[in-house]
Amino acid sequence: MLRHGLALLRAPATEVGFVVRSSLRWSRGAPKPDALAAAPTFAWAPESIRSALQQRADDLDAMFSLAPAIRDLAPEQRARNYARLEQLERLSEGLEVPCSEDGAVRAADLGSGDFYYAGALARWLAGGGADGPRRAVLRGLELDGYGVYRDGHSRADHGRARAEAASCDQNVVRYEVADAASTRLPPQDVVSLFFPFLTTYACLEWGAPLSRLRPRRVLERAVEALRPGGWLVVANQTPREYARLTKLLARLPVTRIARGSMATDLAPEAPQTAGQVGSIWVRDEGFPPAAEIR
Repeated sequence: MLRHGLALLRAPATEVGFVVRSSLRWSRGAPKPDALAAAPTFAWAPESIRSALQQRADDLDAMFSLAPAIRDLAPEQRARNYARLEQLERLSEGLEVPCSEDGAVRAADLGSGDFYYAGALARWLAGGGADGPRRAVLRGLELDGYGVYRDGHSRADHGRARAEAASCDQNVVRYEVADAASTRLPPQDVVSLFFPFLTTYACLEWGAPLSRLRPRRVLERAVEALRPGGWLVVANQTPREYARLTKLLARLPVTRIARGSMATDLAPEAPQTAGQVGSIWVRDEGFPPAAEIR
């Protein structure tokens, strides 16, 4: 309650900061590759488990060829990509990622942050078919894209750079600053939301503007964008948030086809992932697809 109260006290300043950032639209262009990019991916981990973690990363590389898309990232960020890829692969085990009639997988990621996981998400989308790699067309949307990092670059600068790096091979990845609650998307095969803000506390704790907290509307937009048979992929921080998600989706035309733990020790913050819950929901047949946006 004390932490929630303190977060509420910060809310006015958060709102002002968001308005200022959004007005200034700060950008320094593409950031340089991380100075530690040449260091081993699991240099941060205890030496006793590094080889085991690296073996799992190598196995994922053999399946998805992730390394080229994340080679310019710091070790911790590369590890987080392997973690995200492993989480998605485990969650979708036995299922085939849906694709469009031309064989490409069209996807939108809502609330992308700085899109550090763009490489992992694009590779999972492209590699999730029974007949081998496909083309992923991925669009990342982030509401608060102009926060400035310690290196002087904005969140959007990093997001665009990571989207460009993830666009290797035949994949096309874009990043844009936009409000998912008010953005109409063309029909998608997959829409993903990683740790969306579903409660006031989560929004305030992260420092997002409370005036933009519209979880019901965001989920409506996400489901609206899916073609029948398309997937809504969600990761929640806690079982309580997952219960909130389930309640919000109960009135929408989706059916859950997978649920599982997102716990992973491939990421530096492994203990924080212990309670995370992932789920996949399929857009029900019989409902019309989202209207084409021209």
